[in-house]
Amino acid sequence: MVMGLMPIKIDDVCEAEVISLENEGSGVCKVKGITVFVPKTLVGEKIRFRITEIKKNFARGKLIEIQESSPDRIVSKCPYYNECGGCDLRHQNDIKNLEFKRQKVQTAISKIGKINVKVNDVLPSFKNENYRNKASFKVEEDKIGFYVNGTYQLVDVKYCMLLEKEISDTLTVIREYIKNNNNSIKQVTIKHGNAMNEILIDVYSTDKQDEKIKTYLISNVSNLKTIIFNGKVVYGNGYISQISNGLMFNCSSNSFFQVNGSMVDKLYEVAIKEAKLSKSDVVLDLYCGTGTISCIVSSCVKKVIGIEIVDDAVIDANCNARINNVSNVKFICGDATKEISKIKEKIDVIFVDPPRKGMSRDAIAIIKKMAPKKMVYISCNPVTMARDLNYLSNVYEVKKIIPIDMFPNTNHVECVCVLSLR
Repeated sequence: MVMGLMPIKIDDVCEAEVISLENEGSGVCKVKGITVFVPKTLVGEKIRFRITEIKKNFARGKLIEIQESSPDRIVSKCPYYNECGGCDLRHQNDIKNLEFKRQKVQTAISKIGKINVKVNDVLPSFKNENYRNKASFKVEEDKIGFYVNGTYQLVDVKYCMLLEKEISDTLTVIREYIKNNNNSIKQVTIKHGNAMNEILIDVYSTDKQDEKIKTYLISNVSNLKTIIFNGKVVYGNGYISQISNGLMFNCSSNSFFQVNGSMVDKLYEVAIKEAKLSKSDVVLDLYCGTGTISCIVSSCVKKVIGIEIVDDAVIDANCNARINNVSNVKFICGDATKEISKIKEKIDVIFVDPPRKGMSRDAIAIIKKMAPKKMVYISCNPVTMARDLNYLSNVYEVKKIIPIDMFPNTNHVECVCVLSLR
């Protein structure tokens, strides 16, 4: 449809019924034949909304009024929910949120993956609040918080209900500093380590004079372990420690670790159980991060080879192997696509936990050539996972897909997918 001939325009106020939820949790409406996405709405609701954006094939709207409410609607306890872009589903009850996530995965697998397999029910999180062990906050002068979804408009937040208490307490300290000191700080990342109740603070500023925040943080954050300023460790040893599945893992600022501390053990328990490992297996752990999966599975198999492109993560991984007395793991720093082609050993099982963008076609082609008997694909993005499973489907059969709610109150969901060689 030609933009000039669109039957709706910006700032039009419309009324419609929500017919479904799209992939990110927004309600889907039809207005004069145009699909409109309206956040914070639920299926079956009759709503009034304002058109805020028009694209070639769809439009977006902002809710003005709920004329007829869904029985699944609940009142959000978060005071920032209507502004902040961090959560998407606080207005819907927990049972329906889990159903939404299962269906989201099922739709991706069926429509994108072209795979006929029934997705398991979502395993719920042990905690729906105060579960995140990491947060990155944007800073503008004396404001600190998160952007409104899809914009660069900062919402000044005193706390976030998703975060572990230790992170919110640290945010309060930093908030006091930026309110009372002129600064050019742009971003602050806070991580909490559950092993020793430690805090890591990573500050980015456009002015090196802001390094003076170090003295303030040391005096006011009681469980402070390390400070990083513009990529350089200026206090402590540069990492915090996490416990998962009975092992301890050092994590530096740039290293990945699952953000839902209450569900890490469950995620890896499921992945390892479904892999059905044996003592004679040689395992490849792609995108291995700090070596979490590698170290956990090491006691079940003959050998593990971990590959990770982030230098700091590989340093952490080698350290973690030493800490946990793991001697049958080898870590390689490099691009997964290039490094797996160099492996000479026969691989029996592959664990893959790629970034949100998924795997490259080249990496998938090499895996198909290697033809390990089993593969466990862990993903936080059902769309790219489904795409990759489709690429693998002529060599591997998808046996099981288990969604796990690692991100309550948001539209995101983690999946453990089990594949076997045809």
